[in-house]
Amino acid sequence: MRRFFYFWSAVGVLLTGLYWLMYRRGFAFLNHAFVLCFFLFLPMLFCAVNVWGPSLDIDPRLLRPFAFLGGYWLAFFHYSAYAGIMYILLRIAGLMGGNGPAWQNAFTLYAKGAFLLVLAIVVYGGWNALHPIVREVEHDTGKNLPQPVKIVLVTDLHLGSLFGRQYAEELTERINHLNADLVLIGGDLADNSLNYLLREKSYEPLQNIRSRYGVYGVLGNHDHFNGRIQTELDMFRSVGFHMLVDEAVDLPCHIHLVGLEDYRNSPGKATLEKLAGKDPDTANILLEHQPRRFLEAEKAGYDLYMAGHTHGGQQAPLNLVTKRMYLLDYGSKKFGNMMGITSCGYGLWGSPVRIGNTPEIVVITLK
Repeated sequence: MRRFFYFWSAVGVLLTGLYWLMYRRGFAFLNHAFVLCFFLFLPMLFCAVNVWGPSLDIDPRLLRPFAFLGGYWLAFFHYSAYAGIMYILLRIAGLMGGNGPAWQNAFTLYAKGAFLLVLAIVVYGGWNALHPIVREVEHDTGKNLPQPVKIVLVTDLHLGSLFGRQYAEELTERINHLNADLVLIGGDLADNSLNYLLREKSYEPLQNIRSRYGVYGVLGNHDHFNGRIQTELDMFRSVGFHMLVDEAVDLPCHIHLVGLEDYRNSPGKATLEKLAGKDPDTANILLEHQPRRFLEAEKAGYDLYMAGHTHGGQQAPLNLVTKRMYLLDYGSKKFGNMMGITSCGYGLWGSPVRIGNTPEIVVITLK
């Protein structure tokens, strides 16, 4: 993972310098050497917080503003890439057109507009990322449930450098406000390092989640980083989570719940089929992190399939990529008699900016 941050920090320094050359044409104040140094500092800050931050003996709350600043740079870097491509095309057109005064004016106006637009996107996306919504889904299983069951699904918490104890407290309050019968946590509970969680104890507020039939969770790909699985399982089990790793449990509300290991570590379908419930009067539901086994789950007789992982692309137009990667990258869809649900997640990774989607808690009423 360190190589990932080193690479993007180096690329970030190079391209951010190029973006500065474009944007300074539009605004004179960007020409100052201090501004250039600040621009070049941000990708290095992003790298430092993620690589060395976890090992520093500093209160994570003091590092968090720097994590956010580096994350905002990442979003600025992302959208500046599109602006830069368009600027290059405009300069090519100007070169072919003679680069006269009209073209020079066009370059300046474009630089101004692009800078303001990218800033506006980052500001809006930053606000959007911190204002989650509740998405509601109903599904009639046709099974003999004594009464409807309200399931609260939360995926992709990503506790770590960006989100800590206060974030967990707010999530707990939101969940409790929904009066859930069953709470499900769909993986990626922690981010790249557990050190932030261990120092801040950011997972502790989650012990106050109220649910009639308990809180159950599965592991995601981020939970496997640095070989920390047992430590993380112990951590979340200590706050009352029932962590399911290729396991099944029968609940009093006539639900057979299966939780799978992350797809990257267990990609086959044998466990999915083996753990499927056989009672025709019991709702058979499956929870895993990556939304990769809709068709296999429907064929095995599950009534409800739930996953997360995709973040809905997190920042459009990356959702076009996730749409190509997954059968259902976000939303709800029937597969035969089975309801498939992919959540875009409550948290996020890297950059605290969401465009084209909003963090969410999914409430499923199962009948």
